[in-house]
Amino acid sequence: MNASSATSPDMATLVADRTLDKYAKDYFPRREQVTIAFRGDIAERHNYDKIRPLSEAQRHGKHIVVIEGQSQKTGVTGHYRIECNSWNLIEAVGLWEQAAEA
Repeated sequence: MNASSATSPDMATLVADRTLDKYAKDYFPRREQVTIAFRGDIAERHNYDKIRPLSEAQRHGKHIVVIEGQSQKTGVTGHYRIECNSWNLIEAVGLWEQAAEA
């Protein structure tokens, strides 16, 4: 699976930059009031769950942006990969495990 849904490494870096900026400005400051949905093509796989952000976003490598969040369906806390989509909204694009990066 690609680190990002972007089609090229340069585009993936731009998406990561945009994601970090958007999340820091509009999502993290309001983390008690917002939830992040999974991207449409994977939402069913995650039972249409939404994630409550708990941490600042962190970049891993050039293309991956990760937050700690809490599932609104199960209450479980985990790490989620996020991306800013073409409508300038943050979406969860999957779970992230640090061991996968090693």
